[in-house]
Amino acid sequence: MKKVFFLVLFTFLLTTLNAQSSKLQLDLEESIEIALENNNSYKQALYKKQIAEEQVREAYGTSLFPSIDGNVSYIRALEIGETFIEGFGTIKFGTDNTLNAGLTLEQPLFTGAMFLAVKIAKTFEDIQNRNVQYSKSELIVNVTEAYYNILLAEELVSLTELNLELADQNLKNAQTMYKAGLVSEYDELKAKVQYQNITPALTETKNQLRLAKNNLRLLLGIELDTEIDVKEKLNYAPGEELSFELGKQMLEENNQLLKQIELDVNLKDLTKSYRFSEHFPKLNLTGSLQAQALGNGPVDVLGWKYSRSINIGLNLSVPIFKGFSIDSQVEQADIDLKISKEELTKVKRQLQSQLENSLLGIKKTKEQVSAYELAVTEAERGYEISQKRYGTGLASQLEVTSALLDFTQAKVNYLTSVRDYYVFSARLDHLLGNYSNQIN
Repeated sequence: MKKVFFLVLFTFLLTTLNAQSSKLQLDLEESIEIALENNNSYKQALYKKQIAEEQVREAYGTSLFPSIDGNVSYIRALEIGETFIEGFGTIKFGTDNTLNAGLTLEQPLFTGAMFLAVKIAKTFEDIQNRNVQYSKSELIVNVTEAYYNILLAEELVSLTELNLELADQNLKNAQTMYKAGLVSEYDELKAKVQYQNITPALTETKNQLRLAKNNLRLLLGIELDTEIDVKEKLNYAPGEELSFELGKQMLEENNQLLKQIELDVNLKDLTKSYRFSEHFPKLNLTGSLQAQALGNGPVDVLGWKYSRSINIGLNLSVPIFKGFSIDSQVEQADIDLKISKEELTKVKRQLQSQLENSLLGIKKTKEQVSAYELAVTEAERGYEISQKRYGTGLASQLEVTSALLDFTQAKVNYLTSVRDYYVFSARLDHLLGNYSNQIN
């Protein structure tokens, strides 16, 4: 029996240790590193960057490098054609076996778009590089927000558990005093209702914590059944304030979305020039090498007669009239350029508005944290006083309940403001491009 007991105990301990070892213990930096390795959206941005790199190679190949093609053909005549010539009779033309092989070469010497195609491809590659940096920054700010949501949810669970414990103590005191005839039945019922109201609130806060962890799991690119715990607590550590003018300058210099659109304007300008270059002539160097082998009878490659020819030349193509299609394409490209410029102006204004909102949000949350921190201290003291007054019969159960609600609300406001401060700060760093090169 003892052996069975120890075996069960050993199995239980082993299972517990395995569960603990499989749990991810994360701080914010570790969470960001995992997200940059596994997040699906970020991986897509990296793949798009690779496509852009290959498009640059393609542009070099089609615009600057020669095109060389080879071909080989073999014909076996099942019946050779005959021609009747008066005075000579019937004459056969052809052989039983015909083998043709050739190489053709075409090298662009001059086209209006000769180097524009490469510039366009490189600009598109730069846009994708910026997109990767923007996606990285966006992922970091999303992970940061999700991480602090977990910290807030954990604090709210702890606060609700504390409230439930205080409500339980208050209920026991009320029941004791009611039995002793010191308070009315109403006070006991009020304490009971307060306790019952907090119980489902605890379930709700635990559900919110679970949802917050699921959101972080999705951003990290890990399975939803992976157990995770955060190492840090929701502590307030304010940073230095930033002026709007300095922030505006940093935004214009470093914001990755803005840089993408600036490059897109450049891309549209190059595209317009590319379309206009269709008016220009194209000059190509051409060359060919042709070899032919003929023979009758069975296949005997070594015994056939061979001949070859080598040619080289120039091919000049001059566009004369294409039904105004080129002019129309140029106009369309010009309109696209104007649209891109308008987009740049619009996004710049939107980002400046977001910058101001973030700065105002940081300032507001700083003031809220200071005010709510004092409110928490006062509300906690008020609850202690109400408990003492209730114990001496100087206060009603309603006063105790109200004091606990005041303490809870002040604590929730404080914790939420701390979370909001870090979220606003993360969004500000995202706007200023501070996350782009944080982790490579």
